[in-house]
Formats: sequence, C-alpha cells, structure tokens
Amino acid sequence: MTFTLFCLDLFLLAHLDLRSKGSERGERWERTVEEYLARRGVPVSAIPGGCRLFGHISLSSLPHQIDGCIGCSDAIVIAEWKAHRGAIPKNELLRFKAATDDYFLGLVTDFPKRPVIRVFGGPGRASDALRTYAAIHGIALIEPDRWPSPVLAGGQCGWPDMSSEGPALEDRRALAWLVRPVQQVLVPQPDGGFRIPPAQMPARISAVLRLQDYWSDRLWEAVDMKTGAFESMITRVCGSRDAA
Repeated sequence: MTFTLFCLDLFLLAHLDLRSKGSERGERWERTVEEYLARRGVPVSAIPGGCRLFGHISLSSLPHQIDGCIGCSDAIVIAEWKAHRGAIPKNELLRFKAATDDYFLGLVTDFPKRPVIRVFGGPGRASDALRTYAAIHGIALIEPDRWPSPVLAGGQCGWPDMSSEGPALEDRRALAWLVRPVQQVLVPQPDGGFRIPPAQMPARISAVLRLQDYWSDRLWEAVDMKTGAFESMITRVCGSRDAA
C-alpha cells in the first residue's frame, strides 16, 4: 500500500460514526484503524511510552506514547490517531510534533533511508492555524471535511476515472509540499547534527492551504456527481460498517 492510498483510506475511515464518547470513542477509533491495517496486511508496530523508535530511545530519554509505526511501500509512517469531536486541540498536535522530534533527534547518523512521514488526525476538525503549523513541519493532517493534500496531489490514485478534472502538475507540486518526509524537515548532517531549512513565508503557506481547499471542493463536487460513489469508497475500506 502506498502512502497516498493510506491517506485516502484513513480519510474515508474518519467518516465512520463511532457512536461513543470520551476515552471509549478514542479506543474505538484506534481499533477501527488497527482492524483496517490488519485486513490490508500492512506491517504495524505500536510504540507505547518508553519504547524505542527505530532501535533508539529519545534524545532526552523521556518516554513518549506514539500510536503506530506503519510500513507503506514507499514510506514509513509515524502516526497518531485522534477521535475528537469538533475542533482538534492545538496541544495534541504540538505534543505529537515534539515527541516525534525527540525520537528523531536521537537517531543521529542512523536515520532511516526510506522517507519517514508523520500523520495526525481522525474525525476532528483542524483550524487554519493548526493546518499552518502542520504545513510548517510537513505533518499530514487527516480530517473528514477536507481531502488530504497527498490524495489531491496523487494523480489517478486520488482522482479515479476523472484525472482530467484534477489539479495540473504545478498545483500538484504545491499540494505535495504540505506533507514532507522528516528527512526534509530535520535534515541529517555528516557531523551528526541536523539542519532546519528556512521557513516559508506565511503568505505562501496560506496560498497553498487555499489551494488545498479549492481542489478539495472540486473533488467533492466530482464525487457527488456520481450517485453512491463516496459510499462505495467507504465500503471498499470498511466493508459493511455504517458511514456517518
């Protein structure tokens, strides 16, 4: 399974009605994702607090809880599943970014060769400020109202049977920038340190986020034109489970 397809399927799963509250809702969302990955035969390892990531403890030696490490065919995904109703609290994404940074900084010269991409989200909604923060750090956000940027940029994988209606190459490149491997955000150096590339101007980030909104709306329109198309997508991912 490719990273783009994983983002698409996680987006579809986020539309399921979990029919629960509090910690039970979070546990049910995590089980939903775990069951989906098990059906697809995707290699997954949980990373409970205190365990190692890629064989290393965190730089600070602090234990961190991370929901999963998933092996896609073209990337390694470090993921956090959240089942919030309404807005996603900003501290959840800040904690995830800080915890993963702590692990990545401890890898030094043993950083994986394959792209490592961070994914965060679920049924909750992200504010524009949270989306900007995720874009700065290359984190993929999954939320039910907006198609993920890797899907919009993914060509035929994201636009089945309607590729002519999808983004042109220039827009796809801009959309792809929103989600970047950690190796491009914390660039390993020969001396064991890391280089952080210069931050993009806020106006540029805002323009790309608006581009995502535009193409997300176009994809919704294209899907809605085909009766039952979205329901068929969800059925493909989760079988007979009911969509929200």
